[in-house]
Amino acid sequence: MRFLRKFTPLLLLCCALLVLAQSDSIITPANLTFTTIDVPGAAVTEINGINTAGDMVGFYGQSTSGALGGFLYRDGTLTFFDYPGQDETIPGGINDSSLIVGYATQLPSQRTTAVGFLYDGATFTTLKDGSNAATYGLGINNAGVVVGEAGSLFSTKGFELVNGRYKTVNFPGSYTYALANGVNNNGLVVGTTFSGVFNFGYLAKNGRFRNVDFPGAEQTAALGINDSGIIVGWYAIPDGCLCGFALRNGKFISLMYPGAKYTFATGINRSGQIVGGYSFDGLAYHGFATNPITTADFPE
Repeated sequence: MRFLRKFTPLLLLCCALLVLAQSDSIITPANLTFTTIDVPGAAVTEINGINTAGDMVGFYGQSTSGALGGFLYRDGTLTFFDYPGQDETIPGGINDSSLIVGYATQLPSQRTTAVGFLYDGATFTTLKDGSNAATYGLGINNAGVVVGEAGSLFSTKGFELVNGRYKTVNFPGSYTYALANGVNNNGLVVGTTFSGVFNFGYLAKNGRFRNVDFPGAEQTAALGINDSGIIVGWYAIPDGCLCGFALRNGKFISLMYPGAKYTFATGINRSGQIVGGYSFDGLAYHGFATNPITTADFPE
């Protein structure tokens, strides 16, 4: 599945081995209302980004290993788009100017490259970090700063793209993949590193890093951040929950779609609306958006 935006289904299989029940979360779930957003006829829908106006971007398809297309969801209307010549189009985020960032690539069995893109609703602009075979655009802010990851299909580092120049985000520690997933309008970046079955989340600013690790979790992925500094992502606890989370001022809350086996929070806008995906069986996936999260939802 693509809930880490790039990772193959193998990663979620690894995660699934850690998750036997969803009732053992160590933190009280947030009291949020989830609204399901599905592309009609699709078996897989995920929402990856949302802007201040509530416009959302995501992808859809018939399976996690088949062709995937991108979409914009605005005022209840779906608009579909595909990067030319590729099998998968994965939007990662949208800013308040409706500029969409994402990446496009081939089917998993045929994959050799990945290319990032910006899309303004009419024209694609290709993003490529140097000579790297793979560039993944994952997040964007209102100044047009893009974050993502670049490297090969087998190892990446995070990047920030500012005024046409790529700058590596050197997350701490040893890892196989590093992803800069989200950036807010204050320049705060959230990201994730992956090595083996372990994920670690980070908050970055001007080369300084702070861990974002859900208490008791063996895996934490930080995927989105808004201008209030609320961070969202997902976590996995051995013999416990594979759920979404929100973090504010050092306080975590857990997000679980009622009855779902997996819940992933992938983005958050200025007003606090959270978007992501959930699944009851690991086969069909559904997108969601919540009502705005508030300070009252976080523990004192």
